[in-house]
Amino acid sequence: MQSASANSLKQFISAAGRQIIAHCRDVKFIAALAALVLAFPNPAGHAQDQPKNLALESSTSRNGTSCTGNTKEETQIADGLVWQHFCREAPVGGPWSIHVLQLARHRRDLLVHSTMGTDANGQFARVPLTELASRAILTGSDVLAIVNGDFDMEQPYFGVPVGLAITNGKIQSAGGDARPAMSVFVSGRPSIGVPDIRMQAQAGRNHWPIATFNKPLGYAKSHDLRMYSRAFRTSVKSAQPFRAIVITKLDRPLPPDAQTRIIGTISEIREPATEQIIPENSILLAEPSTTTDSQSKFRKLTVGTRVTVRLLVRMQHQPDIREAIAGLPILVSAGHTAIQGELTDYIKQRHPRTAVCYNDQNYVFVVVDGRQPKLSVGMTLEELADLMVSLGCTEAMNTDGGGSTEMAVTVPQKNSPGAAKLEIVNSPSDGPERGRPNAWMIVRRH
Repeated sequence: MQSASANSLKQFISAAGRQIIAHCRDVKFIAALAALVLAFPNPAGHAQDQPKNLALESSTSRNGTSCTGNTKEETQIADGLVWQHFCREAPVGGPWSIHVLQLARHRRDLLVHSTMGTDANGQFARVPLTELASRAILTGSDVLAIVNGDFDMEQPYFGVPVGLAITNGKIQSAGGDARPAMSVFVSGRPSIGVPDIRMQAQAGRNHWPIATFNKPLGYAKSHDLRMYSRAFRTSVKSAQPFRAIVITKLDRPLPPDAQTRIIGTISEIREPATEQIIPENSILLAEPSTTTDSQSKFRKLTVGTRVTVRLLVRMQHQPDIREAIAGLPILVSAGHTAIQGELTDYIKQRHPRTAVCYNDQNYVFVVVDGRQPKLSVGMTLEELADLMVSLGCTEAMNTDGGGSTEMAVTVPQKNSPGAAKLEIVNSPSDGPERGRPNAWMIVRRH
């Protein structure tokens, strides 16, 4: 007997096909649409960018996964965790290769964690998912699966997540655009929506809003302060000089909690410069480079002044967030397709896709391969949203796709009973793995 998810997926494919046929009766239009799918422009710098090394046009992926006809394979990774691989025919012609991880929310022995990519100095960096998993395994984690997370910034800020990033209750990066995120509360309950982020610095009677934490200086269009820790980079740079102060003797360690107050002392008040070094175990507060002498908040401060920094991140008016990774856009709300936000024409086009969702029973993580015409042609956002609804998602969000789309699963080895190995189960469109700023990880609690 076929599962409900398989039947609903068939209904989704059938409905999508009827819509295409209803609107595309002209054969020439269909041909043009198919050509557009395979030849779309791609702006430089986006994580969903054009692959550097195009995968061979084969019905088999580089790891041996094939996709022909309408098939479904299902593998139980652990009690409460199932990996499914669907092959379906896309309405525009060509196949879809769809990988689904379904995690039962009631399982207290299986946890959803987020993990950050960092270099040898502990600073944000693009790191391949298999390397992120290996690092977690070395620290004692039993990693069952890992899926790519947020978009990252353009060069020279590869590895800096665009949206909110919280790992194990600690804020890694926050502020800027009001981008949605999926969060997991300390209780284990998930939430998808736009986070409420409040950050403020206080010195005496002066209170100053903080626009961003660990983002490039020019990222936010705001006159408010920017805050940095050494996890961002060794220094903050700008084409135009900007002022900064250094706060040391912090009463709490960094990175900061998702709800916290940090008290420290001003140790340096720096003159405007195009580069400001971030000392270790310190907070650097910077003013935008557009701040004039008369507007400067730092001009009357003195070394030794006590500064209090307050940070609060909430989802649905609730704090106690344990994990959070951002994405764009929200795809599903209250069980219905509801694509939200202003989107570029580029992101609306057909791409490899990654999405996350949940309902009352399960977390669901999905990757759809693309840019490999004989293996998988990729999906539009509308097709992806419809797929998530067909899988039973109550709330769903798109995350980084393109060459970043990747899922690795600890798969039982057929020739070695009892043995399992972490394997990339989809076919990344670049061929080799692309390093990512963060990722969702499913681990077994011991």
